[in-house]
Amino acid sequence: MLSHTPEWIKRKYEQAVEEKYNDSRTRTFENFRGLMLLADTLFNKGEGAKEIAPSFEEITKEKAESAQEEFVGGSWWKPE
Repeated sequence: MLSHTPEWIKRKYEQAVEEKYNDSRTRTFENFRGLMLLADTLFNKGEGAKEIAPSFEEITKEKAESAQEEFVGGSWWKPE
């Protein structure tokens, strides 16, 4: 018999399809970014390269700042 329920199998299938789609989307975006960098280098002497592909430090800095904005201070429960 089956070792997993049909719902579990369906959920795993949907998860695999979503991961495959996200991987494909990421590869497509990276290829587009590479073409944009090439076009920028050829026609604009690479002046817009930092806007097209920011450095790793800038990306992590932005993520840290957005994480700080989402932080809610104070207590979330009422003491009894």
